[in-house]
Amino acid sequence: MEQQLESNSNGSNEKKPTFLVFLAVLSFISIAFSLFGALMSFFSGPLSEEAMEEQRAVLYDSIATLQSQGMDGFAATFEKSLQYAEYMNFEAFYLGNVISLLVTIIGLVAVIMMLKLKKIGFHLYVAYSLLPVITMYLITPMELITTFSVVTTLIISAIFCLLYGLNLKHMK
Repeated sequence: MEQQLESNSNGSNEKKPTFLVFLAVLSFISIAFSLFGALMSFFSGPLSEEAMEEQRAVLYDSIATLQSQGMDGFAATFEKSLQYAEYMNFEAFYLGNVISLLVTIIGLVAVIMMLKLKKIGFHLYVAYSLLPVITMYLITPMELITTFSVVTTLIISAIFCLLYGLNLKHMK
């Protein structure tokens, strides 16, 4: 009787798979951090030239340390990351943050739909997983995009899509 009440209060006749709930909790944590970060950034506004100069100084110290240790590849990646941060701060700040908010909301809706055992939520989640890379290429000049950030984003997205895909048999 208790199990029947639990399943009926969820709005479906099936009990939610534990693994799906676990993945959803991990996704909600990630989405909460993304949402909070985008909102805080949006409301605080772009960094001033002075604040950006402080970040440049710290990063250039790190770059010099890497170069002195013979890690020129990492130093180049750090320098490209600095150029990306400057571009996003001075050229595409509001556009980047608005898009980030929209992508995060899409992810939230997708996870909620999967928790309701709707298969369309999975398809929306796949789109949500690809949108950060797509929007990065739409907003930012290609020479500022690091391969590391693209590959890392795609690997993590692929892992979560695969793990959510294991739960497709429970969705309708």
